[in-house]
Amino acid sequence: MSSAPEELVEVAPPAEDAPDWLPWLGLAGAVGAGTLVVLSLRTGGSAWPVDRTVHAWVLDRRGTVDLAVASVVTWFGATTVVIPVLAVVGAALPRGRRGWRNRVGAGLLLVGTASLGIWIGLLVNHAVGRERPPLADWWGAAGGPAFPSGHTTAATIAAGTIAWAVSERVRSRRGRVAVWSSAVLVAALVGWSRMWLGVHWPSDVVSGWLLGASWLALVVSVVAAAEKRLRRRWTPRSRASAALAARH
Repeated sequence: MSSAPEELVEVAPPAEDAPDWLPWLGLAGAVGAGTLVVLSLRTGGSAWPVDRTVHAWVLDRRGTVDLAVASVVTWFGATTVVIPVLAVVGAALPRGRRGWRNRVGAGLLLVGTASLGIWIGLLVNHAVGRERPPLADWWGAAGGPAFPSGHTTAATIAAGTIAWAVSERVRSRRGRVAVWSSAVLVAALVGWSRMWLGVHWPSDVVSGWLLGASWLALVVSVVAAAEKRLRRRWTPRSRASAALAARH
């Protein structure tokens, strides 16, 4: 019977190359997001002066063309889009001739971890209860409280998770940098779209970035720790014993 770490490593994308500072990055993001949550609660969920200043600047500069672009880009943060994409990516990308159960498990792992992070964002969203910008400023539909931005949180988690899964298929360092840069770009553009469409305050978007990045760093760090634990257990002696047992 395999242990929980073994089952996790079996279906998760490899994380053995994750940098040692990744957990600290996740902690820093969580502290930043938590600080914004506390500040929002202390102000009764109201938008801050800097939010209103940036929001007014956006309203003065947006036009028909960039609003049309933002309306398309924002779909990359919709859960109805990112969740199915994660399921497909998780099932399709693992290397080797893996059975359908492992592939389904890989898809479910990506979907499950991303969904849990998005759900945590929704809990914070309803706890803070911040009102959105005035309805007259919206370009498109939106619903629920504003802080943190659900689209931005989902896009950050999903783009990062896809980059994590895709990067295992990319051998060159330059290629991996391109993959992760693309993920950052997608998260940044979705956050921009939420502000440009007038449905979120800037601090809603920043908190979504921080929450999504910290959650992704936590998930990858857990998988990396599980892989290191298994490597320590799977010593050359244990491999030799396994080979000897197989002969008999």
